[in-house]
Amino acid sequence: MVPPTPQTNLLNPDAPGVLQPTGSGRLESAKFGSTRTGVRNGRAYPAFHEGVDIAATMRDRKGVATDPVYAAAAGRVAFINSAAGNSSYGKYVVIEHPDPSLGSIKLRDGSSVPATVYTLYAHLADIRFLVRPGHAVEAGDVIGTMGATSNTQPPIPRDRSHLHWEIGVMLNARFETMAREQKLVPDFGNYNGGNLFGLDALDFYAAHARDPELTMAGYLAQLRPACEVVLRGKYPDYFRRYPALWRGAAHDGGPIHLAMSESGAVISGRNATATEVALLGNQRQAVSKVYEDVLGRNGRAYVAQTGGKWQFTEKGRQWANILFY
Repeated sequence: MVPPTPQTNLLNPDAPGVLQPTGSGRLESAKFGSTRTGVRNGRAYPAFHEGVDIAATMRDRKGVATDPVYAAAAGRVAFINSAAGNSSYGKYVVIEHPDPSLGSIKLRDGSSVPATVYTLYAHLADIRFLVRPGHAVEAGDVIGTMGATSNTQPPIPRDRSHLHWEIGVMLNARFETMAREQKLVPDFGNYNGGNLFGLDALDFYAAHARDPELTMAGYLAQLRPACEVVLRGKYPDYFRRYPALWRGAAHDGGPIHLAMSESGAVISGRNATATEVALLGNQRQAVSKVYEDVLGRNGRAYVAQTGGKWQFTEKGRQWANILFY
């Protein structure tokens, strides 16, 4: 694993010039998690940041960032958005990386391939000509140039050019079918942001630097959940693609118990116990436990307290619909 830009001080992210804050100037706003604040109908609310924003280290005479952007690890280019106006991520590239620790995906022909995690590289000024979906990359291969592309208004100022970098997992490989049914525009298939769930890229990078043999399964095993939930539904595609994250006996057809990160990524799953099933009553979803110190400002807002009780929100129910599609 290598840094995704010439910035070599990612293990010391609070040092000056390593990360690029938003216009607020708050360093925290460049980091992963509920680190930002949005405004809706005149009211402020916690907003979630899916990745980490890495600052420019090089600029030309006009002040334009010129940092090359590198593939952080070996993998395969899975998706490219080359139209900056189609996404708040602007021009971006998604790379999938095999990680056998998460298990193997069985194909229809009876063969199998390793499970994959993704990295995402956003706000690129340009994407290298030879970088195309299906293209194999090695760690350190240049995939584009840092920029400030986005469809946001106002646009990202040139002096705040940065790389938005994510590491994460995909919720459902059938999302593209659902996207076509719902006629989502633009249609990014499985690589729509609503189907990609990031983990703390800086935390994973630091953990990997301490132990280069670290796998994603090993990392998730030590990650504390933000909440635990119980849901009714069919066996999720998620565990067909990440079978190592299922714990205990095979799915018995009943409700399942999930441990979720603060971003909504599923850390682990298993059959629900009788006590947990009782929490559901006639509902399809229930919250069994919340770890408020991990959930923090709850920028994802998949669960919320109502009358002193934690419950799924509409956003949480939409998340569950994607999981079980």
